[in-house]
Amino acid sequence: MENMINNTEKKSQNKWIFPVLAGAVALSLGINGYQAINLQELRQQVGGVHKQVGEFREGLARVDQDYSNNIGAVKQEVETVRTEAKHTAMSVGQAAQSAVRKNAEIVSKLAKASEENNKKVAEELTQVKESTEQAASKITDVSTEVGGVKTEVASAKSEIAATKNDLSQTISDLKRTNGDMGVMSGLIATNSKELQALRDLGEREYFEFKIPKNAMPQRVGDIQLALKKSDAKRNRFTVEVTADDKRIEKKDKTVNEPVQFYVASKARQPYEIVVNQVTKDSVSGYLAKPKVTVARR
Repeated sequence: MENMINNTEKKSQNKWIFPVLAGAVALSLGINGYQAINLQELRQQVGGVHKQVGEFREGLARVDQDYSNNIGAVKQEVETVRTEAKHTAMSVGQAAQSAVRKNAEIVSKLAKASEENNKKVAEELTQVKESTEQAASKITDVSTEVGGVKTEVASAKSEIAATKNDLSQTISDLKRTNGDMGVMSGLIATNSKELQALRDLGEREYFEFKIPKNAMPQRVGDIQLALKKSDAKRNRFTVEVTADDKRIEKKDKTVNEPVQFYVASKARQPYEIVVNQVTKDSVSGYLAKPKVTVARR
């Protein structure tokens, strides 16, 4: 590059010097013909030419310096570009490696998450299966229990129906009769089964008793009874009734005869004593008390 600049400078100098020298020679050869030309002016012209040559050299030096500076700048830029390209290539490689690594990590995490999810789903399915089996077993048990209950209900219905029929038959066998006071009594029970049938009807309250002979008065319901005499052969008895501080003696009564009396004159229906069994030492039977007590007029 410097040789090119020197050759250019030499060519430029020769280009300018030859005309000047030629002019000087011409002036020297024609000095006689041009005596009017002042030597001083010639010198000034020559000095101007030298000055121009100097300025041209300075211009060439500046051009060469600028060119060198430009070349240096271009070289630096080229080097910078190469460095950046190298760094960029390295960065791209690193980025690619990082992307591959991250992609591998993501794939690994997804695979792990998928495995855990599948495991959890399998566990939940197992639990659901077990719950379903338990529910099915409970349903079977419940169905069995329901079947048993249905059987029991059907049996109970049959028993209730039979009881109703038996009760109806028992009640139809019961009789009504006049009591010792001439008042039509209720149905008369002659045994415990018939007495239970009367209780089921619910028309009166019933109190069973067994009273020994010549003992202290025994409380039955809201009255007191005392046995004075009993004749097992003739099925007859005599009792003393105490109600509202009043004593009433019922003499020589028979088995299953309604023995009637009123309590404090407050009931339209009389109380009834029915003795079902007489022994030489006791009597047993029941007291029938009206559920509704209304004072007699």
